[in-house]
Amino acid sequence: MFTEDYYKLYNNAVIADYALQREKISALASTKPARNEDNLTRFVRDLAKWLDRAIRFEARSDDEYYRTASLTELAADQLALSRTAEEDYDKSYLNPVTMCRQFGGKLGPVLCAFAYLMHRNLTYAKRHMRFAMSWNHAMFLEAQTLLKGRVRIEDLLGLIRRHEMAHLRDREGLRLHDRYSFDPSHGEEMVMNGDFSDPGLLYYLNERVSEEDIRLAGFMNTLPQEEVDRMARALVEGFRRGFFVDGKDIMRRKTVGIYHRLGMERMTRRVMEMFRTDVHYIPYLIACAGTPWGQQCEYDHRFDMALWMDEEFVDASLEALGQELEENAQMLRLYGGPAVIHSFGEPVFNPVQHREAVSFREDQQELYSRYQSGIHTLMDQYIPPMEYSFSIVAYPVPQIGPAFEEIFHETVRINTLDNDKYLKAQQYLIDALDQGVQVEITGREGNDTDLVVKLPSITNPARQTNFYNCVADVNIPVGEVFTSPSLAGTNGVLHVESFFADGMLYKDLKLVFADGYIQSYSCANYDRDDENERFIHQNLLFPHETLPMGEFAIGTNTWAYRLALKYGIMEKLPILIIEKMGPHFAIGDTCYVGTEDLAVYNPMNGKEIVARENEKTALRKSAPAEAYTHAHTDITLPYSQIGCIRVRRASGMTVDLIRNGRFVLAGTQMLNEGLELLEQEMSSVSGVTLEGSDKE
Repeated sequence: MFTEDYYKLYNNAVIADYALQREKISALASTKPARNEDNLTRFVRDLAKWLDRAIRFEARSDDEYYRTASLTELAADQLALSRTAEEDYDKSYLNPVTMCRQFGGKLGPVLCAFAYLMHRNLTYAKRHMRFAMSWNHAMFLEAQTLLKGRVRIEDLLGLIRRHEMAHLRDREGLRLHDRYSFDPSHGEEMVMNGDFSDPGLLYYLNERVSEEDIRLAGFMNTLPQEEVDRMARALVEGFRRGFFVDGKDIMRRKTVGIYHRLGMERMTRRVMEMFRTDVHYIPYLIACAGTPWGQQCEYDHRFDMALWMDEEFVDASLEALGQELEENAQMLRLYGGPAVIHSFGEPVFNPVQHREAVSFREDQQELYSRYQSGIHTLMDQYIPPMEYSFSIVAYPVPQIGPAFEEIFHETVRINTLDNDKYLKAQQYLIDALDQGVQVEITGREGNDTDLVVKLPSITNPARQTNFYNCVADVNIPVGEVFTSPSLAGTNGVLHVESFFADGMLYKDLKLVFADGYIQSYSCANYDRDDENERFIHQNLLFPHETLPMGEFAIGTNTWAYRLALKYGIMEKLPILIIEKMGPHFAIGDTCYVGTEDLAVYNPMNGKEIVARENEKTALRKSAPAEAYTHAHTDITLPYSQIGCIRVRRASGMTVDLIRNGRFVLAGTQMLNEGLELLEQEMSSVSGVTLEGSDKE
């Protein structure tokens, strides 16, 4: 079905308004610059030109356009709409530095945020949502009248706030349908029936396509069908296993949302086919992600909401969400969770800390935290965590380097390792850990980690365990054992030389824990300490001042570690894989958010995992608003930086699990296979022994 038909009813309701708005915007866009023109007039005309360009793009981008336009034409059209956030960003009206220079430190950020709001029309135009484009057109036309005279910042902010408030329910409804129901504008028809040999297909799926995305699609077309099937089956099976290992009823839900990676259409098609035939779920595309573009622009605008957010706005937003959830309750009852095809290898994003960018005031942080908590509380009422699962897998993209194809095939192997083999080896770790009262982790050779993790008490060792024996259930690949540590008694320093999250690299990151909470933090991304602290606070902690240690785990996938070192891609791997390459510590919530009261059992021996909460999440019954942080970020200490991981028993006796980067506990030696092969490969090339070799 052509996507315009899907929104026909909504678009028909604004035909007259849209036509009049289009005419006015076109007139503003074609206005000739006057001599000695002021900056505000130029700003309005430039923004009108962009809006007019989006209107024209929406009008011509039908099915015929994508079938007949050349790749050169398609690329030129997308560049024309995106260059203000990309190539021309340094001098763009989307850049807060530029806007503050032109309009001052008070008006500049407001105009910049206003322009960014207008750029929502890029998504709306691509999906033929003229009714939503009309909302922004109305705001722009009213604002341009206001900007003709002497501008009062309060008036402009009031206008933005009023227009945002006017469509709260509409936007919440769109967000729900975007994520939890079929929408043809996501391109499912093309994924299921399109010709993958035609790179023009990618432009139909995403508003920004790179040469690397096209190259990825071309490479995927060369893969044997058996390899594509293995990739798809790992993701689908991980989703299915997630229900069974957690004791959830897979029959209660019927739909699964697919997060697609541009260029991997062959895999996505097989995933959707397998969900229908093997799991009997109805799959649909939620979103399509390509190579990240305009990352500095997105980073600079991530807190724009602070300009108009107050208690009334938050209350109205939550009320609108609640109303839309109730309106769509039947649709939400079908949702069984997401299946995500992620990627890695894109260039590392090192954001510039623009002080001109909007940020939340100190008094707004608690309000924003309440807003986020309110969203999660409402969503959990309609999609309870105890009733859905998920699965996620990641593959490299060509930007990772010349060895892309080798790395890709190695990743397929890692993502399809034998679950049963790892379950057995990991059980030896769990048996030793369950005899301890705390775990002690130290770094080596310049790594300053010196951390004590307090373990919850086990009252019935014959029937209870603290650690989950995790293979490729939902987070692919294998493997790890993890627990929710006690906060009281968890103390010390966690130090990692590099840590990659959300496309950003943290250098020389140090977190100091006191009774389970982050007490202080530092990194070496910037020259000034205050810039480093600001970077960590805004990207790891916000909107909180501190976070607890929600998870302690030991990753066991030394094959993934070999991949990282052999190809020099440690800083390009996603958390999904990195977390399996050594001990990791999640800051934020535990892994059992919302499911603490659902009994979970070790798949190897049937023991119940009792470490499903900590002192903070235990507040869910007495003070639910304080129980969760709605954050969970895994930070991994790679094998090469591990001095020792030992379990200390109540008697004071200790048992080493890992020493100098190698598993040394009896029964776990097979976990070193990846390290041993890496050592042989490095020795054959350079005659150098892998650091940390300490075999028993």
